[in-house]
Amino acid sequence: MRRIIGHMAHSAVGGWRGALGVGAIAATLALTPCAAAQAGSSSPTSEAPSPRPTEDDAPKQAAFCGGVDLVRALQVSDPASFERFDSAARMVVNGAGLLWRVDAPGMQPSYLFGTMHSSEAFASSFDDLVLRALSRSKLVATELPGASTRRIANELRRLVGARSFRPQGGSLDALPDSARVAVESRLASIGISHAVASQLQPWFLALSLSRSNCSATAARSGAPQETADARIERLALEQGATVLGLETPAEQVDALASVPDEVALRMLKDAAERRVSPEDFESTITGLYSARRIGYLLAMRGQNWAGVLDGDGYADFISAFVGSFITRRNHAMAARATPILAQGGAFVAVGALHLPGEEGMVELIRRQGFAVSRIW
Repeated sequence: MRRIIGHMAHSAVGGWRGALGVGAIAATLALTPCAAAQAGSSSPTSEAPSPRPTEDDAPKQAAFCGGVDLVRALQVSDPASFERFDSAARMVVNGAGLLWRVDAPGMQPSYLFGTMHSSEAFASSFDDLVLRALSRSKLVATELPGASTRRIANELRRLVGARSFRPQGGSLDALPDSARVAVESRLASIGISHAVASQLQPWFLALSLSRSNCSATAARSGAPQETADARIERLALEQGATVLGLETPAEQVDALASVPDEVALRMLKDAAERRVSPEDFESTITGLYSARRIGYLLAMRGQNWAGVLDGDGYADFISAFVGSFITRRNHAMAARATPILAQGGAFVAVGALHLPGEEGMVELIRRQGFAVSRIW
């Protein structure tokens, strides 16, 4: 059983690490996208708010993975509901923008950038403003330097394998009978038998069902691909900058494992009923990142998300992720980034969902006395 669980951990972490995320629900960490064409403009933008997503911003290859951009679909099919959702999403603090300038008196400017932990062209082909900010920086901090190396990948697999094992079993016992049958069938379809599922933590099972065909296909290809974060690290080293880390593998896995069982079980039930597919969620995330409106994801929970886009389980899972996986990490990374930014000439790159919101890193860094302004 340990060997089987270790194999499952290896498979799931392959997709998770590939996006520093957990398939579709990794909206949090930079969110694994479907194959998509480069999106967004490469020309500089002003300090004016970014426009709402347009048809031109939508991923051009979402159909390749079978995903539907739910925000775009809502805008087309139900403009009134979209307007209500859009109004709520626009209230998210610091919800628009990916590149922020951080200033302190007498110091060279520093920068805060939101990435998608992906090797897709739209994520790793940076805007000129991002490249110029990086080129001016002598200190570069990412969440987990060397994340794509064998050593870090093996450490993550080991940690996930240890935290995902449930020796007492009964992982799905709290589900109603009909839902449990549906979930077991869905898990079996991806190679997780009932016997194995019963000894895996609900959060890990939810992670496994959230992994889309897009990320699974990419992981199976085995082709070496440079993620956005890895490219930032490489460019930093090439220009002689010092590369620093904001987290450890253990901290990331601990945060992931903190999602409550009841929330993960609801996610499993929703995934089994396939009201919102992983491919749909990935395409939605990709579209929002392309439009530099990542803050919309923070409105995709509670009544706004569940009522408008009909994804109750995803809504609760995102809420739990924001609370335990994102907010908890925001505070830890902001505390570690503060002395780096205080030196001036720094470039801090984190998953884009760490930026927006009252407890996002933009606001947390402002509270430390820095002036933080969006530049792209």
